[in-house]
Amino acid sequence: MFDFTMADGFIFDCDGTLLDTLNAWDEAERDLFAQAGELTQAQEDEIHAAPIEQAAAILHERYGVGESAEGVLAHLDGYLLPHYRDISVPMEGAIEFVRAVHECGIPCVVVSSSPRRYLAAGLERAGVLDCFKELVSTDEAGASKQDFKIYEVAVRELGCDAARVWAVDDAPYAIAVMHEFGLKTICAGQRKSDVADINVETLEELL
Repeated sequence: MFDFTMADGFIFDCDGTLLDTLNAWDEAERDLFAQAGELTQAQEDEIHAAPIEQAAAILHERYGVGESAEGVLAHLDGYLLPHYRDISVPMEGAIEFVRAVHECGIPCVVVSSSPRRYLAAGLERAGVLDCFKELVSTDEAGASKQDFKIYEVAVRELGCDAARVWAVDDAPYAIAVMHEFGLKTICAGQRKSDVADINVETLEELL
């Protein structure tokens, strides 16, 4: 069981950490990535870490996807927003863990590359939107999840020392950045991190 006395704040990723939405992203991106050609893991990580408008621009301007960046964004919105609002389901143990943190009086924020409209719709559907002080989206913060700036925004929203903040993500690249920034980290998912303080497959393991 996680010792909640170790934490003064929590940062949660959303997709693949709180909500089981990665397959929906895969579906929405399948045609776009097919147009882009074969991408390396680093190139995919750059796209996924970026604000959605920037990701759409990268796909169009760098890889020739779609007729315009606006068209790429409209394609993503048309598929993903209804999914978050009407279909999305939580990851195993995620909602229970968030509620346990919230009930301990520990402030929580979300940091995500998904836009606020997706996050709010999905977390409201899951019944935990009110557990978060703020939803920090890369598009509003003007920084990707590979940039320290977005974690500075999150820690400021939490109002506590970064060294006492725990950050939860399913992506090793994000865990590496958060670790370097000075956060305690939990990598939750199939992909493990060499620098995470804790690696688990699901957040249920911490309850």
